[in-house]
Amino acid sequence: MEIKLLDKEKYEGYKLDFSYISEYYYDLKVESVVGEYKARLERKKFEKPFINPDRGVDWLYADYWKDAEAYGIEKNGELIAVIELFYEEWSERCRVTELWIKKEYRRKGIGTKLMNFAKERAAQLGARLLMLETQTSNSDGIAFYLAQCFNVIGFDKTCYGNKDVERGEVRLELGYNLK
Repeated sequence: MEIKLLDKEKYEGYKLDFSYISEYYYDLKVESVVGEYKARLERKKFEKPFINPDRGVDWLYADYWKDAEAYGIEKNGELIAVIELFYEEWSERCRVTELWIKKEYRRKGIGTKLMNFAKERAAQLGARLLMLETQTSNSDGIAFYLAQCFNVIGFDKTCYGNKDVERGEVRLELGYNLK
């Protein structure tokens, strides 16, 4: 399956369904005492499965990712997978703004192929780090990113609302060092 640059005129605003159901989450524990700060993630089971329909949609070539590059894989003329990248020249970081694989094509190596492509493309652009955002409720996604050698580089306990920690949906920033 060939990865190709997606024409911005054709794919701008293309809707991606990111809805998922998760049995597990990564509970964020933050401790702060004088002179010391600790953050820890522990995998736990939700009391009832987590469903994210309120944030389950995104679009390619969004206005706020000016100059993003979207790459995709098509099968029989149908888009089945996408990775979108945004290079921050000032910080020498490349962000994966979208990674989407149509549900019936997941767990077939396509995500790994796209992520390897992203690592190569980020290096070509001169990036020192490839980074992305996910939520602590996305345990399958986190497992994939950890298998791809990404590490936690930050978190935001109130990105989506004031009860992110209680909901098990804290924003995580993950990074992969290229240099």
